[in-house]
Amino acid sequence: MGATYRLLKIMGWAACRLSPSGAETMGRGLGHFFWTFVPPKRKKLAVNNILRAGITKDRKEAEKIAKNASLRFGPLGISMFRFPLLHKNNIRDYVTIRGKEKLDALKEEGKGCILAATHCGNWEVEGAALALYGYPLLSVAMQQKNKDFDRFLCEYRSMPGQKVEYKTGVRDMLRRLKEGYFVGLLCDQDPGDTGILSPFLGQETLTATGPAHFSLLTGLPVMTAFIHETSPWHYEIIIGDPIHADEGLKKKEAIKNITDKVNERLEKWIRTYPEEWFWLHNRWKWTDYFHPELKGRHHEPAEN
Repeated sequence: MGATYRLLKIMGWAACRLSPSGAETMGRGLGHFFWTFVPPKRKKLAVNNILRAGITKDRKEAEKIAKNASLRFGPLGISMFRFPLLHKNNIRDYVTIRGKEKLDALKEEGKGCILAATHCGNWEVEGAALALYGYPLLSVAMQQKNKDFDRFLCEYRSMPGQKVEYKTGVRDMLRRLKEGYFVGLLCDQDPGDTGILSPFLGQETLTATGPAHFSLLTGLPVMTAFIHETSPWHYEIIIGDPIHADEGLKKKEAIKNITDKVNERLEKWIRTYPEEWFWLHNRWKWTDYFHPELKGRHHEPAEN
């Protein structure tokens, strides 16, 4: 047991003994502490991402959005520390699900689905809530470089009942889907040269195709789930309609069709709640590298 793991466990112990208002104060403080150590270069990247996406044309407003979007990592961390306080009997006091019947239908039929996982809102609470609501959730995670931090994340993410696995083979993933799991695959991060170009935030953007590939292999839908904080420690998860490829498309066309639909929903959500997305991520790094001719070309944003 390393020092980092012990420190995180102590912070978790302390967070669980705070009142909701005390936890909120601790979260705000942690968020400001985090922002202090974000390198200026990364802060500038976040601001430029916001301007590039057309969220605003005013740099001061973009700076405000970038800061607020980053400050939320404090409350997000504290909410995860407080996972031991959540259970099946009280989760509905904190999280409601709009469109719950769409997930219920899949569960009742014993069918799995591909959840298009994103860094919108408090994604840690979203995963915990879906598991505590009784859905068979499997999150495909990236292993952290710091082993202590990785151990802590896996332990706390598993606490509410969701399964956590590292990136694994196609066969294992297909097996989990056939077993009825709701498998969460990230779709909002830069995939490098493995992605395809898809409209996103006003520009053609390399986008991960994992959700689309597994949907076509299994015939199962891609589902979107976005979480929004309605008041301190209270959230609403919005479940979108099932996404399938349009009929009559060839495989390559179908993959793009599904990917475009997911990106369209994600873009609408980000434009509605711009302070709840991960702007610090270098989302267009490899798009600019592999497709420099696209830089500066913008299309009309998805309508809200």
